[in-house]
Amino acid sequence: MVDAENVYAVLTGDLVKSSRLTAEQSRKAMDRIRQLAQEFNDLFPDASVGQVDTFRHDSWQWLLADPSLGLRAALFIRAGLRSLSDNKTMFDTRIAIGTGPIETISKQRISDSRGLAFTFSGKTLDAMKDMRLAYADGERADAEKNSLSAGVVPLLDCIVTSWTVTESRAVYGALKGLTQEQTAENWPGAGNSEKRPTRQAVQKALQRAHWQVVEVVLEWVENRKKSNL
Repeated sequence: MVDAENVYAVLTGDLVKSSRLTAEQSRKAMDRIRQLAQEFNDLFPDASVGQVDTFRHDSWQWLLADPSLGLRAALFIRAGLRSLSDNKTMFDTRIAIGTGPIETISKQRISDSRGLAFTFSGKTLDAMKDMRLAYADGERADAEKNSLSAGVVPLLDCIVTSWTVTESRAVYGALKGLTQEQTAENWPGAGNSEKRPTRQAVQKALQRAHWQVVEVVLEWVENRKKSNL
């Protein structure tokens, strides 16, 4: 039986179509991922173990102490990163979530850590083709067949990948716990070339993004994971 105190979530990712990004755009995206991880840790204190580890110009790895938050963290990163996009450039990242026990943790460089969660996350990212979000549960013997990896996550991936920039920004605000009014007030890009949307516009964007359903799914996943630990 897996020791619940030794179970973590590892998120391994790389930028989508990074070869089409300029060096400045790649730096901007990777800086954004680091910022988003810090924001997530502010929302969920002590969620992160160490810092997000970035390598090459387009790859990153993040260790979470609470495996139940893995899927929420992945959507937070994708929604927040996609919020940087405009009509010329779409920013996005593939993310493979692996959960399971950890043998050693290197807080100075997370990618130097070892354990089943890292193995599952890395191998899952390598095996991804057209998908941008995948999940591998190292706590279960039937990991490849469980409902999360085979059903829930692929459907969520389809929804997230279809989000427009406006929808991504609206969901990013919702994931931060902001009201629709607060999301409009803190709209990315507002004050420069873009106008702040109305509360009604944010509401409609959330509806188009199927946020109400996504939120229910996240809560279901988190409750399921906690009950299994």
